[in-house]
Amino acid sequence: MRFSIQRARTITAFFSFFLHVISVFGQNKVTEFPMVKSSLLWKISGPEVKGDSYLFGTMHLIEKEYFIFPKKLEKQVKKTDVLVMELAGLPNQMEATGYVMLKEGSFFDYFTQEETDSIFMWAKDKFGMGEETFRKSFSKMKPFAVTQLGVQLHFIGKTESYEMSFEKIAKEHNVTIKGLETIAEQMALFDNLTKEQQASMVMENIRTGDEAIELIKRMQITYTTQEIDELYQLIQSEGGVISEEQGKFLDDRNENWIPQIKSFVKENNAFIAVGAGHLGGPNGVIRLLEKEGYTLTPVVL
Repeated sequence: MRFSIQRARTITAFFSFFLHVISVFGQNKVTEFPMVKSSLLWKISGPEVKGDSYLFGTMHLIEKEYFIFPKKLEKQVKKTDVLVMELAGLPNQMEATGYVMLKEGSFFDYFTQEETDSIFMWAKDKFGMGEETFRKSFSKMKPFAVTQLGVQLHFIGKTESYEMSFEKIAKEHNVTIKGLETIAEQMALFDNLTKEQQASMVMENIRTGDEAIELIKRMQITYTTQEIDELYQLIQSEGGVISEEQGKFLDDRNENWIPQIKSFVKENNAFIAVGAGHLGGPNGVIRLLEKEGYTLTPVVL
């Protein structure tokens, strides 16, 4: 009896150890947060990857002095089978205008009279635009479009575009362009906010306009260091409606992109370019792909 009990304990211990080993080695390796080695460009490897596929983090608004576009990056896009961006190319002006216009009601329906007066004062102070001109120009526009007004006018003529640059290279070299989302899906993120949230975005922009410009500057500087986890944390510090709705604007979209990315890299040499804020963080595209069993290796630019 003693022998049987001892033997049973030995067998139990063995299987406990065996299961522990399986659990340890069966787990997909996920990069620690924050990551030690970082880059804007990552090579995607794994048994379900056809050939050379890459993931790159862009900035949608970036000044020329912070624009990183070495020959190595251009070369990778030229030799790829498919260029994958958030959108499959930029919409034309007529299409884009349609998405920022209200189908009914007025821009001013979102605000109290006091808030409306503040908006008029802001427009006069920042752009020399009187009340009548502002009403004619923006009464049919969605609030989120107005939140971009100050930023766009501040940086006008000073910026470069990764999306336009990638699209140009792809078209010149007959590279197929695909999108992870449609512009309708992106605009729905703002349309689905409550009227109060949409109004809050505008008022936040007015109250913290100079601070917002300074934060964009800091983001650009951080972007040049290629420390994407640090960039992610900086974006999180911004606060406001977008941060409150991170699940919708960031995490959910990252999750939705993973099945598509898996399909692209399985069938093509793919170059995937999305906002760098989507790469970093615990729920960023890099760590989500690692959880799926892929290896993401930073590439020096």
